[in-house]
Amino acid sequence: MTTFYSNNISEREISLDENDSRHAIKSLRLKINDSVNVVSGKGELFKTKISDANPKKTILTVSSKEQFKAENPLILAFSPTKNNDRNEWVIEKAIEIGMTTCIPVFTQNSERRKWNSIRMNKIAIAAMKQSGRYWLPKICEPIKFNDFITSMQIKNKFIAHCKNGDKKALSLLANSKEPQLILIGPEGDFTNEEIKLAESNMFIETSLGSNRLRTETACIAALSILKLSY
Repeated sequence: MTTFYSNNISEREISLDENDSRHAIKSLRLKINDSVNVVSGKGELFKTKISDANPKKTILTVSSKEQFKAENPLILAFSPTKNNDRNEWVIEKAIEIGMTTCIPVFTQNSERRKWNSIRMNKIAIAAMKQSGRYWLPKICEPIKFNDFITSMQIKNKFIAHCKNGDKKALSLLANSKEPQLILIGPEGDFTNEEIKLAESNMFIETSLGSNRLRTETACIAALSILKLSY
């Protein structure tokens, strides 16, 4: 069944925005009394029927509502890549895996220092619907490395880098039953000073294996390990 996202929800009625209304009525050719699922991004799934098939503002009548509990925090912090298409790909695939929050971090070696939050949130909504999730992952505004490191108050926080050091495999550290955060650096890696600052703020140095990975590959590999661990 077709699923839409809406934040314009009352107790008995939901209205779709113009883009979704046009897609529902013009593209999918849905009609009055056709069934439609709606997610709010807050753990709610609404079963509805179309009561007004207006391609500019489709109105849905709520038949039932189901509430799903919040997911265990799985936080991805990464330095955006120079190629923005790859950043968008990271958001999409990370949400499919189970990411709950994304934090873009500008490091000393970051090649890109622009971030389109509006665009990334649209990708997040589409990925949430596609992957059958009920909670909309949070896409944060960019933050500088030092501010990020000193503000993260979470127990299981890991920093993956390619430099030599006392690093353990992420698979040995991960525990999906608890909140987790992974920090992935830019193509030029973190500086030694950044790694030391992270370590002094209780980040655990970790390895994703012997191969050198691109930033976007490392993001997906790390999230997969964290999500599937027990």
